Amino acid sequence: MNREQRPDLFETMDVRRAAEHKPWWRRRLTWALAGAIALIVLAVWAWRLTTPGVAQVARSEVWLGTVTRGPFVVQVQAAGKLVPAESRWVAAPASGIVEVKYVEPGQTVALGAPLLKLSNPQVANAAQSAVASLAAAQANLLAQQQTQDSAVLAQRSSIEAMKVKVESAAMHLKADATLAAQGIVSKFTYEDEKLEFQLEQQQLAFERERLVKLQSGNAALLAAEREHVRQLKALADLKQQELAQLTVRAPVAGQVEQLDAETGQEVAQGKNLARVTNPAALMAQVQVSQYDAASVQPGLPVLIDPRQDKIPGRVLRVDPKVKDGLVTVDVRLLRQPPDGRVDQSVDAAIRIAELPDALSVPRPANVHANSTAAVFVLAPGASRALRQSVHFGLGSVDRIQVLSGLAPGEQLILSDTSAYAGDHAIELH
Repeated sequence: MNREQRPDLFETMDVRRAAEHKPWWRRRLTWALAGAIALIVLAVWAWRLTTPGVAQVARSEVWLGTVTRGPFVVQVQAAGKLVPAESRWVAAPASGIVEVKYVEPGQTVALGAPLLKLSNPQVANAAQSAVASLAAAQANLLAQQQTQDSAVLAQRSSIEAMKVKVESAAMHLKADATLAAQGIVSKFTYEDEKLEFQLEQQQLAFERERLVKLQSGNAALLAAEREHVRQLKALADLKQQELAQLTVRAPVAGQVEQLDAETGQEVAQGKNLARVTNPAALMAQVQVSQYDAASVQPGLPVLIDPRQDKIPGRVLRVDPKVKDGLVTVDVRLLRQPPDGRVDQSVDAAIRIAELPDALSVPRPANVHANSTAAVFVLAPGASRALRQSVHFGLGSVDRIQVLSGLAPGEQLILSDTSAYAGDHAIELH
């Protein structure tokens, strides 16, 4: 079929197709308008992105906090564990070999109970030698004392004999004096007896003086010998004590927490062998940030949470050293936790102060207590947060005091904004 055979049909089809066909200029106008709108949107977006000093951030990607005024409780949050309030290490008193282990870790022991027994031949020999030296010195002291007593007795016997002679000579002299007066005894004989009597009197006085000096000398010799014995006894006691200390005993009643020795092991003097603790007396040892530690002082109230019951306490000691950005704080418990165990994890809230009226805000990231920091502040109803300097005061667990730079009702970005350190504002969209 062609146009010549059915001209009416082809004419009808041409008319319908012509009615449905749009002019070319209308199609181009539509595409031109769509392109212009896209270019305008892209230009506006590019202008916003390239505005110097203003970062573009989605509001859903940041946390905001509002400045409020009211009572402000300053607390420092810390984590730690329960530790023995009384814990004693036992060190090796001398080098030696472990002969016997009397206990194992976890056992309960009484004060003075044996834990280990060490052997050291040198200590044993020194103790035996000291005891032998003491025994010899004591025997020598006894012998010397007996010799001196014999010498004193002999001297006293000599004095008594001399007294008899003096008394006898005195009697003869008295009788001869009468006979000499009668001329029966010659004067020469009488004078000779008189001289003999005087000599015997002098000899008696010398013997008595000799006794005094003998006793004085003996006392000095005995005092020196007794001092020697005392020194040897002290040395023997010391050596015996060192020998007894080879049996390592519990310094306190409690539980054996550690026992770092095995039978047959050689240990050096001063090595820690065992640790004994009193599990009935526990305290808390918590770790505080070095920035918060400046506000923590001994005596501050603490609330300890051992996951069972809230236990009140007081700060006992603040470690002066910082380790890995943390400071250790010891807390004395005002009552013992039920079923508390050594090394049990606890949380602690240290109450620093309570301010009745203060400006505060949820704590922004990387902002520390008692510091000045640059934060992005958002005025009420605004979408652009401007960077400004704020002076912060005391910090609590989740809030921080505002000293200056912010007003009630203002908001600031709490999220980490370190990536926008070069921008003066953040546009939230």
